[in-house]
This record gives sequence, C-alpha cells and structure tokens, in this order.
Amino acid sequence: MIANKSVLKAMAVAAVLASVLVVAFAATADSGAVVAQEKAPYGDTHFNRPWPGLRNQSWSGSVTIGSAQAKALVEAAIPSFRVGTIASSRTGWLVPIEDGKGMVTSIEVSKVSASTAEQAKVIVEESLKKGWKAGEPKLLRTVYDVPLLDSKDTTIGYVRVEGRSGEIMRKPSTILTVTIEQAKTIVNDAIKELKVGEAKDGGSVWMVSIKYKDNVVMTVLLGKINTPASEDAVKAVLDSIAKGWKAGEPKQLQSIYNVPIIDARGNTVGNIRVDGRSGDITTGFLALRR
Repeated sequence: MIANKSVLKAMAVAAVLASVLVVAFAATADSGAVVAQEKAPYGDTHFNRPWPGLRNQSWSGSVTIGSAQAKALVEAAIPSFRVGTIASSRTGWLVPIEDGKGMVTSIEVSKVSASTAEQAKVIVEESLKKGWKAGEPKLLRTVYDVPLLDSKDTTIGYVRVEGRSGEIMRKPSTILTVTIEQAKTIVNDAIKELKVGEAKDGGSVWMVSIKYKDNVVMTVLLGKINTPASEDAVKAVLDSIAKGWKAGEPKQLQSIYNVPIIDARGNTVGNIRVDGRSGDITTGFLALRR
C-alpha cells in the first residue's frame, strides 16, 4: 500500500514537471515570435504600427507652406540673428537669439563652459560668426520645428515656423535699451510725480497704494498700532514722501529692473519696476511692510 502511494506521488510530481516544461516552452516560443516580429522592419506586425496617441503627430492640418519654405524662412532670417539679454538657469546660461522682431529661440550654455553671462555671450556670438544654417523641418500639427545647426552640423536649437501664416514664431524681445543708471534716473524723476492713493484694510495692516500717472506702481503696508485709522496711514505715507524719497540701486531680473524706493531714514519702503526694453514704469505693485 505504501509502495502504491509512493508510485502515485512520483507520477503526480512528473505530471507537474511536464506541465511546467510545456508552459516554459510555450513562453519561449512566444518570446521567439516577438523577437522575430521586432526584427521584421517592414512587416505589418503590432510592433510596427503607430501608437494610437501618436497617429496625428505629423498631421498637416491647413498649412499653406511646405517644409522647404519653412526652412528657407529660417535660412533668410539667420543673417539678422543677434544675442539678447542672457538669463541664468540652474545649470547654465539661457542665451536668447533674436532677429530684430523678437526672440526666435534660446540656446543654453553650461556653466562648465562659461562661468559668466558675458562668457556665454562670447561663445554663442563666435559660433554664429562661423555660420549657422537651417536643418530639415519637422511638422507637428500646423507648426514646423526647424533645427538650427552650427558650423559642425550640431543642432543647437529650434526655430518654430507657423505653417498657416508662413511666419517665424517669436516671443517679445529681451534686448535692453535702458541701462541700470538710466532706470534709476527714470524712477527718481517719477518720484516727483507720485500720488498717494487710498488705504485698504488688509486685516492687520493698511495697504496704501502709490500711483504714477493714475496707475498703481507700488504699495506700502503700515501696521495698525501706529496708524489705527486709514486716514492715519495715508497721512504717514504723505509725510514720508514730503521728507524725501529716492531710488536705490536697481536689480535686473531678465528684462525688468526692480528699483527700491528709499525714504529719508534709509529704509526701503517699496519697489518700482522699469521695463529695460522700453524704459516704461510697469503697473501693478510690489508690497513692503513698514
């Protein structure tokens, strides 16, 4: 009886092993079929069909120009390219490229290659002198992405061309026409025309608006301990202006100068922003609590 049980047990183990081998063989056969399908570049297999989400990646829509025209547009614009105002990023320098109408692309130069913005500018300008050209455009819906190639045929950026209008797509210019000293002078001149607006209740503070040519350009926050009523807050700001405000040293943030406003005691009471491209004082306000 015991022998019969041992025989039955051995048969069961053999059956399990056989089934495992069959499954393993089937899996190997399927894997081989997959590899064979992947190696068939022109076969109509599942692996060579486009993903559903990518079917329309090259959809031309209602474009009115071809890729050759898009390429020609960029080629024609390259002689007018110049470097804009450089901005710092976490890993490098973002060097805007402009064509006189606006920014057409941006090239990143690593801080390993350039430790300062001026060095990054020199690197890009030297590359531009050696000659850039347009690569072969790729159409994404109605926009052509045209590679920008340097003298070594390395892709250094992309210029986008709208396929319906036939225009290069641009962002506002970053090139500054106003220096730091000019921005400071602009604000000092504006201080003479500043008007004090109303004081709004901000909970624990009064928010006193400062206007220039009827536009709010700054706000001053005053605590309610020393100025319990809105009228007190307005009077305190008027008295401070009467004693004398002046512009501090501007700080540049891309194309905007942030100019601190200093009172007679040397305290910063707020900030006024100047657009470095146009010299205009920007609207809105930057609040500073006193």
